[in-house]
Amino acid sequence: LRMMLSHTSSLRDEAGYYWDADSGVHLSEVFTPGGRLHGDGRMWAKNAPPGAYFQYANLPWGVVGTVMERVTGERFDRLIRRLILDPMGLPGGYHPAEFPPAVLAEVATLYRKRKEVDGKEVWDPKGPWIPQVDDHSNRPPAPRARPDYVPGTNGTLFGPQGNCRLTAEGLGKVMLMLLNGGVSGGRRILRSSSIDLMLQVQWRADRAGNRDGEFDADLGKRTMNAWGLGVQHYLDLGGPGWGDRLVAPGGFRASGHGGDAWGLTSALVFDRRTRNGLVFMIGGSAFDPAGHPGIYSGHPRHHEQILTALYRRAIQGRTD
Repeated sequence: LRMMLSHTSSLRDEAGYYWDADSGVHLSEVFTPGGRLHGDGRMWAKNAPPGAYFQYANLPWGVVGTVMERVTGERFDRLIRRLILDPMGLPGGYHPAEFPPAVLAEVATLYRKRKEVDGKEVWDPKGPWIPQVDDHSNRPPAPRARPDYVPGTNGTLFGPQGNCRLTAEGLGKVMLMLLNGGVSGGRRILRSSSIDLMLQVQWRADRAGNRDGEFDADLGKRTMNAWGLGVQHYLDLGGPGWGDRLVAPGGFRASGHGGDAWGLTSALVFDRRTRNGLVFMIGGSAFDPAGHPGIYSGHPRHHEQILTALYRRAIQGRTD
C-alpha cells in the first residue's frame, strides 16, 4: 500500500487504468497471467522491481479503491461519501449520476478550444469552446456501475485517481482538515497520526537514484522530486521549463497535489509549518498549455501565474 501511494509500486498505466461497466472487467483479469486483459504484462514496469523506482501512475489508485471495496463490502464512491464527504459537509463526490438535482446543477462543464482532427490535436484560440466532460445540459450523467455490480471487483469504475467533483470551497475544507491534524468543523475525520504518516517523505529523487521516472524524465521537467503517501512534496526547485517551484521568485515549500485533466488545471498546496495554503481551479484553456511553458518551473505558464498571484495577495498581502 505504501508503494502504491508513493508511486513506487512498479505498476504502470500502459495497459490502461479504467474499465467501464460495459467491459464487465474483474481486476483479476488484468493482473493474472493468462487473464483476458493481461496481454504482455504492460501494467508492470520492466526496468525495476516494486519499491525501487518512482513513476507517477493512475492504476495503483484503482487497485487501492478495489481493495477498499473488498474489505468493506461498499462501493468506493459510497464509501468515500460515508467516511469523508458527508461528515465534512462536502457536496459532490465520485458518482454524478447519484448527485441530488441541486448539486448536479452546479457541476461545471470543462471546456477547451481543442479538437481531434485525423488523430491530431488542433487548438484554435479564436474558435468555439468545446465541451470535454460533464456537459449535462442535454442529458443526465450515466451511471458508472450497473445495479448488479459486486464491490471489490473493479474499483476503477469510480476513478479513485481523480474523478471526485468538489468545489473550490470544498478543497479548502480538505486542506484545513489536513492542517488541523484530521479535524474538520470540530469533528475528527482522520487520526492525527495518519496525517503525520501521509506527509512523511517516502521517496525523494536525490536519495533514490532516479528523478521523475520515465513519465517526466524524458521531458526533463523534474516536476516531481519528492512524494509522501498520496501527497507530493514541492521542494521549491526550478528554472525555465523545469522543476516543482510553485511561486515566483520561490520560497514556498509545500505539500499537496495538482490536477490536470480534460482542460482542468488545479492545485491544492499547503505549508504545514506556517499554516499557509493555496487552492485554485480553472475549467479549460483556449491555447495549448504545452506551447506556453513555465519560466521558473516545469508547470505551464498559466499555472505559475495563478499560484504566484494568489501567493502574493493572500499570503504576502501584496497589492502590486
